[in-house]
Amino acid sequence: MKNKTGSLLVTVILAITILLSQYFGLFQRIEYQLQDSRYQTGGLVSPEIYVIGIDEETLMEYGAWQNWGREKMAEMIALLNADEMTAPAVIGVDVGYFGASDPEDDQALAEAASILDNVVMTSYATFGTKIEEQPDGSFTTSEGVQTYEIPYDALAEHVTWGFSNVPMDEDGIVRHSMYKIPMDGDYIYSFAAEVYRKYMGNLPYRVEHGESTGYIPFTGYPYDYYGTATAGISFSRVLNGEIPTEAFTGTIVLIGPYSAGMMDSYYTAIQHDVAMYGVEVHANILQALLEENEKVEVAMSTALLISATMIAFALIGWMTKKVVLAVTVTILAVGSYWFATGIAYENGYILPVFYPVLAAVTVFVSQVAIQYVTESRAKKHIQNVFGRYVSDSVVSSIVKGGEDALKLGGQKKDIAVLFVDVRGFTPLSEGLDPTEVVEILNKYLERTTKAVFDHGGTVDKFIGDATMALFNAPLDLDDYVLNAVRTGLEMAAASNELASEIEAKSGRKVGLGIGINCGEAVVGNIGTSKRMEYTAIGNTVNIAARLEGKAKAGEVIISPYVYERIKDRIEVTSIGFQTLKGISEPVELYRVERVLED
Repeated sequence: MKNKTGSLLVTVILAITILLSQYFGLFQRIEYQLQDSRYQTGGLVSPEIYVIGIDEETLMEYGAWQNWGREKMAEMIALLNADEMTAPAVIGVDVGYFGASDPEDDQALAEAASILDNVVMTSYATFGTKIEEQPDGSFTTSEGVQTYEIPYDALAEHVTWGFSNVPMDEDGIVRHSMYKIPMDGDYIYSFAAEVYRKYMGNLPYRVEHGESTGYIPFTGYPYDYYGTATAGISFSRVLNGEIPTEAFTGTIVLIGPYSAGMMDSYYTAIQHDVAMYGVEVHANILQALLEENEKVEVAMSTALLISATMIAFALIGWMTKKVVLAVTVTILAVGSYWFATGIAYENGYILPVFYPVLAAVTVFVSQVAIQYVTESRAKKHIQNVFGRYVSDSVVSSIVKGGEDALKLGGQKKDIAVLFVDVRGFTPLSEGLDPTEVVEILNKYLERTTKAVFDHGGTVDKFIGDATMALFNAPLDLDDYVLNAVRTGLEMAAASNELASEIEAKSGRKVGLGIGINCGEAVVGNIGTSKRMEYTAIGNTVNIAARLEGKAKAGEVIISPYVYERIKDRIEVTSIGFQTLKGISEPVELYRVERVLED
């Protein structure tokens, strides 16, 4: 009960911490990044919108932008509007023409804009603190539009305009658009909104009656409205006649800077590593307005409720006390929510991505940590008791299984079984001091044990001067039959190294005989409630023991079952058909010479 109370308290503290971090936006940048990855997938750009870029090609032909007059833009507008039947529906110029310049240039641009009533220019707002005098003589300060620049008078008579300001989020990425700004008791509208009004005859409903800002569902990546980075709709190519103006008939044409040197590019939600020119940002906003593709970010209260729900789901899994179920519930909750965010986005709602997932994962990890701490002492006890008698893999299996692993019982499993025996050990032991006998035996057992462990096997037991090893039990092992054969060959090689040393010392020859079989056996803790051991039983084990009896010193003898499984990967020599107890018919046995891939 004490552990459960402590666990619940820790979880409650973590849950409150996560919800507070969401409320105060402590990880908002990560939230933005994940939202971009989840929601901003692009789409087909509208065939109604084109971008004519004042690009590097144009600047190379006409010179640096700062040296341009206004006559080039006048020429472009006049060219596009030369024939009313093929003229664009709207020409949006994302270049600010705010003050008077050369009178002839100013007049030329104004006259070009007067040809057809289809030109929208940009304005620009700067924001700051305004000081206003009240009727009572006092002064108040407020944040708002400090200055507002519009086209010069002669041009303003023939065009409409909208502000070109592009806001950036705290991480420097463009994700939102300003649609309108309050000023002098009324609203001024964005460049994209004014282009929409010129094209459709009215403002978008959500701009006129909705919020002042909105999320941009980017459709186009950088260069999508322009063409390609190397073959786009260049200002100079249109002006020179290489691109016929008939291509723009009845469409929306946006003209704007398309060169890095003109300082009008932004990193956007749809692509963080390639900047998008401002005119294409406006194109994306405009397409969203035309398609009525509105995305609304859910209220903070809704976002907090979602995160709290994810915390509850994560806790439900742990109430079962089963790790697998807890993992499953958490994964299903996170996966289902991830899927739901996509459905919600398609239906116009932007759900938080990072915080709900963080909530579920944090609760899950905290519960894992708490469970680990509470069970660590019990596991350590098991390791201390059983580590002296069985291999590390068996200890690991018992620890992972907890109380269930200590119960009697077994399971059927396909395994490889290896028996190895010291040939000539009995005569050797009769002629040596007991201390020397034990020393020699320990050397052999140390080599055999090392070989088994090196290849992922389990030393099941020592039977006098023999060793029994299992492969693929208790833990699953890749390529376990071949690993058993590799182990046998390594044992044989090790015995040859020891043989000369022992012969020089005792005058007698000894070596290892190895037998290997594979197949289904019953494996598990076998014995009584007071004394048990992890082992394997069955005909597969018995045949392996009999194969070991057929092996001479230095030989690795395998059954036909082993041979059939790995015959393309080993080199063998047949030792003929022999009768084995447990098999009704004589079977062909094989001596392994080497593993081919080794």
